Amino acid sequence: MSETGWRQSFLRLIGTGLETLSETCPRGYLVIATTLALAGYGGLLLFPWLLLVGVSAGYAAVTGQPAVVWSHLLVWSAVTAGSALVTCRIARFRPALPAGCVLDRNKAPALFDLVGELVRHYRRPVIDRIVISGAFELELVKTPLWALPVWSVNTLIIGLPMIRSLSPAQFRCVLARRLGQFSKRYNPLQNWLTQLRRIWPQYCTATGASFTGLQPVRWLFSIYAPLYNVVSLPAARLDELAADSYAMEVCSGEEVLDAITVETVSRCYLEEKYWPVYRRLSAPVREAMPKPHAGMASALRAGLKEDRGEQWLMQALDQEPRWDDPMPSLARRMDNIGYLDTQIGDMATVSAAVVYLGPVVEALDEALGQAVPDGISQVSRRYPFKLEPHKLMAALKRLSRRGRARNDASTADTHYQISSLQ
Repeated sequence: MSETGWRQSFLRLIGTGLETLSETCPRGYLVIATTLALAGYGGLLLFPWLLLVGVSAGYAAVTGQPAVVWSHLLVWSAVTAGSALVTCRIARFRPALPAGCVLDRNKAPALFDLVGELVRHYRRPVIDRIVISGAFELELVKTPLWALPVWSVNTLIIGLPMIRSLSPAQFRCVLARRLGQFSKRYNPLQNWLTQLRRIWPQYCTATGASFTGLQPVRWLFSIYAPLYNVVSLPAARLDELAADSYAMEVCSGEEVLDAITVETVSRCYLEEKYWPVYRRLSAPVREAMPKPHAGMASALRAGLKEDRGEQWLMQALDQEPRWDDPMPSLARRMDNIGYLDTQIGDMATVSAAVVYLGPVVEALDEALGQAVPDGISQVSRRYPFKLEPHKLMAALKRLSRRGRARNDASTADTHYQISSLQ
């Protein structure tokens, strides 16, 4: 077994044990998770502490004895010099903000109004940036303003596939659950443990000449961050259940049930069917293909229509989360909000992207279509169906014609909007 395989197996074993511990002894589990979370702060303060210890020991080696012990002095001089370099780099380190298409209020006023309305209801958190990404996600990421993650920039990341897949009411509910989750009114400890899952990995991704001297920090957190993410997994799942409860403050129970059902089924459909087909069709002639997000809403409406929607719903209900996935199963989320059964109707004819992004959605399609969406590299590789060769070619020709027509009709306008987004 490869080194990566052994590591994954070891982490999975730890995760399984802690999941059981969190159910049998919740307080004991929270003590372990909190202790490990504080160890991250200790890792950042380790090198300043070594610097102080090195200076003190070096001074004692020179003045504390009649004869200078040169071996001790050389060792502590090296420790002091190395710790000073790393401490200086840590003090100057600023993690990069999440990438994507950054929105301003004048580009999407309806979206900013919705975010402002929900923030006023929950009173926290303050949203500093709104970024549109190419993954199926809606996350709030805190980026530390300096070395210790105490004060942060809050970035709301909205995946274009998600906002295209949901109706305006469903998107409002999904957005409410995420903002409510980070208001920390009822779940401060769990949410703190959850937000550190996105913070600690930022310390092991610093590369380039400007980060010379941070190698010890990167090595330390390349071991610590994956371990912490596994240990904090049960807390993150409880925090996601709390997020569903927060959503019920501004939405009815039926609306929350509908939103989490459509979100889960849409994610399953896109990962297992839409993206695999798009990748296979676009591999030989990517330039002629339409942008990946442009036809997503139509594909979802067709793929989840009538009996096919019920089949995907049954698959989502039977599906257990991956061992490293912080999102609980759909069945557990339903039970958490007091429902035992759900159903999925026809997808909304008007997506939330049309209402809350307006005309800028075309520019986002173009900008995010230049690269493979973030979510594609993480989706399942399973192919639950087969396309016969003649059907594959027919589909490819249809998509190619659509792509050329779409590009010819909107080239000038899209070019202007992309430049304004960037």
